[in-house]
Amino acid sequence: MKILGIGNAIVDVICKVDENFITQNNLTKSTMKLIFDENEFKKLLSNLKIEKTVSGGSVANSIVGLSQLNNKVGFIGKVCDDDFGSKYEEGLQKENVEYFYSKKKEELPTGTCLILITPDSERTMCTFLGTAGKISENDVSSDAIKKSEIIFLEGYLWDEGEPKSAFDKAMLLANKKAMSLSDQFCVERHKNHFLDLVKNKIVVIFANEQEIKSLI
Repeated sequence: MKILGIGNAIVDVICKVDENFITQNNLTKSTMKLIFDENEFKKLLSNLKIEKTVSGGSVANSIVGLSQLNNKVGFIGKVCDDDFGSKYEEGLQKENVEYFYSKKKEELPTGTCLILITPDSERTMCTFLGTAGKISENDVSSDAIKKSEIIFLEGYLWDEGEPKSAFDKAMLLANKKAMSLSDQFCVERHKNHFLDLVKNKIVVIFANEQEIKSLI
């Protein structure tokens, strides 16, 4: 396999909003906000019109793009055996992405992310991680990592204890490593660690202007 992505398996719920929606809900434009309360997330969603839902997550989106460019790719991400989890799996299969995870019933539902698109095409995200945020080293296939030319990780995996163990396992076993800085606030939370990764361990870094400025 050429590229294996490891990250949060999130069902993207895409919605168009105006600038007022961003300010009224105390969101910071062009960033990602983690929502820990499922009821808060459902309340926010109830005020939106859904344009479409897709199998997403930062790294998964990139892996799908690489598949569309005729690369042999795979993805590892944790979902629950629920409706969204089944749709997530089906979505990756349709995009010819090999999915290295067997879903099962979990305490938390499949992760969901509201992608709020303003008229200037900027995206602001509100994410309820659900079971995606519980990915651990036990969910990551050592064999799949070793057989990949390069792995692609996301900075978001640093935000909780269990995902960090998945990140560390992948870094230890991988041939080459690429990483997305993910989000400006994520960079600010882990700046010193990310600088070390960029300088010493990662061969390719992806970042937008805000993220790279925050890092350096």
